[in-house]
Amino acid sequence: MAAYATTDELAFALRVRVTPENSAFLQVCLDAAAEEIDHEVDRPSDDPVPAGDPLANRVNVLRAVEWYKANDAAFGVIGFDQTGALQAPRDAFKRHAYALTPLKRQWAVA
Repeated sequence: MAAYATTDELAFALRVRVTPENSAFLQVCLDAAAEEIDHEVDRPSDDPVPAGDPLANRVNVLRAVEWYKANDAAFGVIGFDQTGALQAPRDAFKRHAYALTPLKRQWAVA
């Protein structure tokens, strides 16, 4: 499993710079998102998502941004002085899963 985006792309989306201190964490967030993508698209090992696929790249970056910021909502709640406590969505990957539909090759039978 390899990420579909680079740490530079993730850093750009987060509006931060890649540094020696944050590069490993940026990569872990990309890898976690890529693992979710691979699980969702459920492609056979002889038919992986093509390298450079733009849809996989965008979902990888967007989901990695969420992973990067997840520590700010460690218990599913984020708080602000102006708004009070806000609960984070419970299934944060569902919208990404829908976006990945064109890349799916297998569908589970219930």
